[in-house]
Amino acid sequence: MGEKNRSGVRTELRDGRRILVIDFRFRDKDGRERRYRRDAAVQLRAAALAEAQRLMRRASERGTMEAEQAPLTFEQFVNGDFKKLVMPRFKPSTREGYEQLLHGREHGLVVLLGHKRLDAIGIADVRVVEADALARKARPRYAIVCLHTVLRCAAELEIIQYMPTLPKLPPRSKKLPSAPPLAVVEQLLLGSAGWLRVAVALAAFGGLRSGEARALEIGDVDLAARQLTIRRAFSAEQLADPKGLDERMVPLAGLLVAILERVMVGRQATERVVVTSRGQMLTGQKLGEALRTLQARLGIEPRWHYHQLRHFFATAVSVGGASIETVRRLLGHKDLASTSRYLHATGRDLAAAVAALPGNCGEVVNPPRP
Repeated sequence: MGEKNRSGVRTELRDGRRILVIDFRFRDKDGRERRYRRDAAVQLRAAALAEAQRLMRRASERGTMEAEQAPLTFEQFVNGDFKKLVMPRFKPSTREGYEQLLHGREHGLVVLLGHKRLDAIGIADVRVVEADALARKARPRYAIVCLHTVLRCAAELEIIQYMPTLPKLPPRSKKLPSAPPLAVVEQLLLGSAGWLRVAVALAAFGGLRSGEARALEIGDVDLAARQLTIRRAFSAEQLADPKGLDERMVPLAGLLVAILERVMVGRQATERVVVTSRGQMLTGQKLGEALRTLQARLGIEPRWHYHQLRHFFATAVSVGGASIETVRRLLGHKDLASTSRYLHATGRDLAAAVAALPGNCGEVVNPPRP
């Protein structure tokens, strides 16, 4: 091979003119030999040699001489591969939440960052999202988690070369809303009837989420074995796997057995446990409205949400001596960090804990003299 070939530049005669041509061979991604050839952009030998060296280096690094696509913007990726390849993997409720975070009319991430190139998004953009949320007195964590997810998926799909360095996520709120006291739970059970009483009992004495209670079927309850199995849940009113994706078994408390016995007689295994008197399934909204109406009628203040009955269950079994790992499995959490936020210490719990300290014993403070 001559010197001109090794340099990647050779000269051709065309119509009596000398033309500098970039001409070299390289190995593609599959190891096959390829040839690249084109006229030099600048017909000066020094410039042609520099151009050839640049192109030969690119061929060596990339294994192709196909033109690079312009980097996608945030909006192009979200409305393209993210929507087609990533969103279908999420639970319906998660998809619904992400749609709002991404496409909210005034404050969605596409509005804030849609014009930005994916590979150019960085710390300053996270601060923009954070400032926008704080200005609306909203928690910035949710929008920032969504942004992290989009960028991580772009890296996994090799749309961008690597996940950009971003600030740590804002901390979770330290404690979820408190759990209703036993007196309130008893009042709700005594003051309710029919499907609402069953739903209250499933949350307070079984730890079921709203979607899990509404999806529970007669065949999921084994009164003889005194246990129920959570196999599915409603998520954004679509039937899906339970949160955490795994089935779980929950032993039945005596009161829950008594309540379920009354509603299961003569019913088919595939029927829902919690249905109206006409056999109609319930939405999460209808369940929440019914619970609020019940509390207004009973004069319960402050008002409690359905999910807080699950907090009552978690705290009650923990006070009863269950380990945090046991509580985690009963609630269907993936990690202990989630479970710990459900356990609420009452003033009585705190006082009992301090009373148990050795310093409260007279013999320790004033030991007997020898």
